[in-house]
Amino acid sequence: MSFPFDTLRMFCVLAEKRNYTTAAEALNISQPTLSRRIQQLEDTTGMALVHRGQTVELTRQGKEFLDYCHRTTRDWEKMLSIIHYDEQELRGEVTIGLLHPMARIMSQGFLQRFKRQHPNIHVSLKTMHPVHLHKMQDCDLMVSPFLPDDQRLVAKPMLYYERVFCASPDYLKRHGTPQTPHELKGHACITHTNSATTEPRWEWQNREGKQDSVKIKSVMASDSIDISINLAVSGIGIAYLPSRQIRHLVESGALVVLFEGNAYQEGQMYCIYKSRHHLPLRGRVFMKELSDFLQDTYATMPAFLA
Repeated sequence: MSFPFDTLRMFCVLAEKRNYTTAAEALNISQPTLSRRIQQLEDTTGMALVHRGQTVELTRQGKEFLDYCHRTTRDWEKMLSIIHYDEQELRGEVTIGLLHPMARIMSQGFLQRFKRQHPNIHVSLKTMHPVHLHKMQDCDLMVSPFLPDDQRLVAKPMLYYERVFCASPDYLKRHGTPQTPHELKGHACITHTNSATTEPRWEWQNREGKQDSVKIKSVMASDSIDISINLAVSGIGIAYLPSRQIRHLVESGALVVLFEGNAYQEGQMYCIYKSRHHLPLRGRVFMKELSDFLQDTYATMPAFLA
C-alpha cells in the first residue's frame, strides 16, 4: 500500500495544528481540499485516523500512522539532503538549547554517532531552565516540550510522548494502589512544574477519549524530570512522568505504572528554530539526524511505554 507524499505531509501538519482551517492555511490549500485528502487517506487505509470536532484529535490508529508518516517524510528529506550537500560544507558550530534530561538522552549514543559522521561540526549543548524555553536565547536550535511564545519561530514536531502515573512498589505497599485517577487526591504526589511550584490538578485522558482532571496534594515539587524520577523511585509519592524516560525502571520493577497506562497526558517534543532560511546547513542536518535517532529509539515501544 502506497500513499501520495503530499497527502502524508498534509496529515502531519493537521496532527500538529489540530485544526483543519489552521492546517489548510499553513499548507496554502483550501480547507475542503484538506478535508477531502484526509478522508481519502482514511478510505485507503481503512482506518479512522482523526476524531473530528472543533479541535482535531488523532485516534489510536492515527497516532500510529503519524509515526509512519514522520518516518516516511524523514527518509525522503534525508535522501534529498544527501543529494544536495557535500560534507565539506558541514563545518562550524551549532548551539542547542534544551532541558537537562534531553541532554542526557542525547549523550547516550546520539552525540557519539553524530560526531563520527560529522567530525567538522562542533556541537555546543546549552541546558536551560524550562521558563527560558519559550523564546530563543543564544542558540541555533531548541529542543523543547513547549511551543514558543514568539509566533515567528518554527516549531517542528519531533516526538510524541505520554506522561503516565507511577509509583514505587514500596510506596504502593505502604499506602495502597489507587484504582482510578480520582483516588489520587488521597495520595502523596510529586509534582513537576516549570518553576518548582505546586500543581493544583493533574489532567488526564484515557484510550477511549475521556478527558478529566483530579485535584492533588503535592508533598514535593521539582522542575527537573530526573529529580522527580528519583523521588518516585525512593517511595516519596506518586509521580506523573514521561513513559519513555521510565521504561527501564518499569521493566526492572523499580516503578509501577498505574491504571495499566490507561490514564495519561499527551505531549510533543519540538525542534524550534527561527526559520529554514536563517538555520545554517549544519543545524538542519543536526535536526534531521536527531529526529531519526528519537524515532528509531522510541517509535516501537509498547503502548503504555510509548
